Amino acid sequence: MLRIVRVFVYLIVAFLLSIYALEFYVDRQLSSKDFSEAYDDCRKVWTARGLYGEGIDQNSIQSIGRAFAQGAQGVEVDVRYDVAQKDYIVSHDYPYRTKNGKILPLSELFDAVGDGHYFWLDFKALRHLNEEQAMQAIQRLKDISSRNGLSERIYVEGENPTNLARFRKAGFHTIFDTHPEPESVFISGLMIAVYKIFYYFGVHTVMGMEYGELNDPVYGEKTRRQLGNIPVFLYHLPADEALVDSLLPIPQVRAFIVGNNLSVDFHHKNNCSTDGSRANSAL
Repeated sequence: MLRIVRVFVYLIVAFLLSIYALEFYVDRQLSSKDFSEAYDDCRKVWTARGLYGEGIDQNSIQSIGRAFAQGAQGVEVDVRYDVAQKDYIVSHDYPYRTKNGKILPLSELFDAVGDGHYFWLDFKALRHLNEEQAMQAIQRLKDISSRNGLSERIYVEGENPTNLARFRKAGFHTIFDTHPEPESVFISGLMIAVYKIFYYFGVHTVMGMEYGELNDPVYGEKTRRQLGNIPVFLYHLPADEALVDSLLPIPQVRAFIVGNNLSVDFHHKNNCSTDGSRANSAL
């Protein structure tokens, strides 16, 4: 029995050493990587499903248009690829939620509010697509985003490395969605190391993660140091003005959305100088 325990301990130690050795290699490679293709505008506060309520549905043309009118540069919107219809539907859930009594295809949303804005597509059930279906989904996204450079303003989010990498190889920006524990949990650093390795070898554009609680963050100072210069998109930020102000100058924080299932308006806040350009960022 003691021998079995000893072998088990050796295996764990070997696994941890291999992870941290690989992280060291990845850090060396990322230290010289050019991240200039990732979104880097002074208007970092995006909207989640738009500004909704008072009769306006979330994930609708009206809610998203309202947020854009208030200054949001981009939107996080829930989408699903319907294999039978071979089309994208804007909906968090299945069966699909209607907007003004109708199903909303993603193409209609693009046509209505796509000009000049950015789209963070939270791709629901991406892992359920087989290779053929994933390639069909990629082609459909190419078809509906081909005008006015819209394809360059789309960020596809998913946690499935295989299918997400297919979108990246097809030329789309990708958000590798990660779910590390808060910094207060002892395995948080190990999880960040593993996610960083997948991010690097997937050649993804940015890393996505939940901010966490105000007093128990996932994306706190320790995580920022470990991620180095990796650009991140953050979601589920607590609706705290001081927190928003503290994140705006951080150069690795490229975009974030405030609130979790809340319609909140922080879109007047930005990191722009008086001439509209990006202000000096904090180191």
